[in-house]
Amino acid sequence: MNYRALARNMGTAFLAQGVAMLLSIVQTLLVPKLLGTTQYGYWQLFIFYQGYVGFAHLGLNDGVYLVKGGQTRSEIDKKSVNSQFVFGVAFQLVIAAAIVALALVGGFGPDREFVIVCTGIFLTIQNAANFFSYLLQAMNETRRSSYSTIVERLTFLVPLIILLLVRYRSYQPFVISYIFSSCMQLVFCAYLCRDFLQSGLEPFSQAAHEAWASIRVGFKLMAANIASSLVLGVARFGIDAVWGIETFGELSFALSMVNFFLAFVSQASMVLFPALRQVDLSEAKSFFTSTRDAMSLVFPVIYLLYYPMVWILSLWLPKYANSFVYFVFLIPICVFDSKMNICCTTFFKVLREEGRLLWVNVWTCVISLFLTLIGVNVFGSIFVVIGGVVVAIIARSIWSERYLTQELGVISSHALQFGELLLTAVFVISALVMQAPIAFGIYCLAYLGFLFVFRGRAKHLLSGVCKMVRK
Repeated sequence: MNYRALARNMGTAFLAQGVAMLLSIVQTLLVPKLLGTTQYGYWQLFIFYQGYVGFAHLGLNDGVYLVKGGQTRSEIDKKSVNSQFVFGVAFQLVIAAAIVALALVGGFGPDREFVIVCTGIFLTIQNAANFFSYLLQAMNETRRSSYSTIVERLTFLVPLIILLLVRYRSYQPFVISYIFSSCMQLVFCAYLCRDFLQSGLEPFSQAAHEAWASIRVGFKLMAANIASSLVLGVARFGIDAVWGIETFGELSFALSMVNFFLAFVSQASMVLFPALRQVDLSEAKSFFTSTRDAMSLVFPVIYLLYYPMVWILSLWLPKYANSFVYFVFLIPICVFDSKMNICCTTFFKVLREEGRLLWVNVWTCVISLFLTLIGVNVFGSIFVVIGGVVVAIIARSIWSERYLTQELGVISSHALQFGELLLTAVFVISALVMQAPIAFGIYCLAYLGFLFVFRGRAKHLLSGVCKMVRK
């Protein structure tokens, strides 16, 4: 593996996500302070819905991504890809029209109707932009894909700042600006892939056949991604239905802070897939083992960030104080979901085990739904709902890691997994029952003990990193 090229690609990806994170911080810290809980709730409802527009391409984008992954621009059949793109846009326009029609006749009320209509409009634009973004990633042109993210985020930043400066207190211009930024990303991606758009089109029947072949390949991966997002999504649906839009907004605020980190880390997975498709199995095994162990040793540091983060947020947004306690249950998601995305999901795709990934995510979603129903109908507690979701996410990460460890035939990590679970339990219990300074000190001691126990693996990983730097 070319680690220098990988580092450059990952650096650009992190830069793009850094811009996105800066924008997200502005959104999360300033928008709720301006809009108030109800208007912010509808803004978050749009953000929530737009996360599921990937349903509409039926896996076409993912199929092209998987099939073309590792191929160069000169090797790809451009006319075939362009024909599949046009075919995909056509059937997604039909789906978008149906969503808009449903919103207009569904009697949802003016605000929810506006959100659903905008989601339908956003659907075709975003999926078209993502098609090109996935194509760039498949060709290992991940830096260009990252640039498209920067264009989209900066395009949204300008109207966002203007709306904040004029103190506009309606969520609707924020939604319109969000859609506009996606349009700019589509234009930029189309320019980068203009040689594909200029390559011509195949006959309709051939284009439909090839698109269907890509959908059959990509549907499992798309469904796995959707099921993964529904693990938290079913809980949010339940909370919106039972506790109302204001509570939904408070929980969404906490989740948006967690998603900062998850979105940042997901960039590593985007860069790793095409690179790992180009190396032999022995190197892939070594990379899996090193990445798995490094994340197990380093990521528990995230729990220490809880205390300063909550202190700062309580000063800035006191009316969202009710949502801060959610962080105790949600921050473990940063540790285990990040490990799942970088280590497990990436290798499921590299090994072309999309079916296995789908199976894992669907069962995790089913468990999340079951625990949500118990939390809502039996206990009537938001904390039981959130806790159940976190348990499902942790179980998914542990099972996937063990399966891939066995599948690849590498050294096990059972002891490290037990240490991670123990650290998580120490963090949650101490944060809930003790004052912040005492809880912080106890967790620091626990983490130092964890590092001491696994000092051998830590030294081995550090020496490996030093060797890569010298190369």
